[in-house]
Amino acid sequence: MTSPTASLGHCHDLLERISRYIDGELPAADRQEIERHLRDCPECEEVLHSLEHTVDLCREAGRPGLPPELRARAAARVHQLLARAAKRKKR
Repeated sequence: MTSPTASLGHCHDLLERISRYIDGELPAADRQEIERHLRDCPECEEVLHSLEHTVDLCREAGRPGLPPELRARAAARVHQLLARAAKRKKR
């Protein structure tokens, strides 16, 4: 059974802060909250690892960041994955 911290609302909250989490820009309390959620939510953990990999690839390519269009497409895809995960959890 999934813990209460792995609810869809927390998943969306995590996505709002995921970029700042990856960049190390969050206060310690926020980082700890996200890390607790990630321990309970494999879907968000997978999203995090995927985004970290994407950021690493962009850095290796010498780009300062993701283009806005790519960031929007990635965010839409993440929301799709979370919606699919929420449906699986309801079963």
